[in-house]
Amino acid sequence: MRLGDNNFYNLFSRLVTASNPDRDCDEWNVEGVVWRRSRHIHWAPLSFQIETHRLAHAARPRWSLVFVHETWWGENRGKAIRNAHWTHLEAGDRRDVLRWFSARQAELDQD
Repeated sequence: MRLGDNNFYNLFSRLVTASNPDRDCDEWNVEGVVWRRSRHIHWAPLSFQIETHRLAHAARPRWSLVFVHETWWGENRGKAIRNAHWTHLEAGDRRDVLRWFSARQAELDQD
C-alpha cells in the first residue's frame, strides 16, 4: 500500500465508516489521531461535492495528512461524471502514516 493508491483509499473509506458510522461528526479521534472533516456541496445543473479530511497525529512520530474526495454530477445526479481522490502529506514521514494505517487495517480485519 502507498499513500494515494486504491488500497489506501479503500482502507481510508473503511476507517471513516468504522470510526464515524453515522457520519454526524465533523471531528473525532482515532488512536491518537485528531480527524477533522468538512464538506462543501453545490447543487445546480452541474453539481459538485468536495469533502476534505485532515488527520493530525500529535504524539511522536508527528504527522498530518490531507485527504480530498471530489465528486461532480451533471443533470443526472444518479451518475457521477467525475469521482476523484487525492492525498497530501503536510508534515511527517509517509512511512509513519502508512504504519498507522496498517495497524488500523489489522484491527478492522480482526473484527
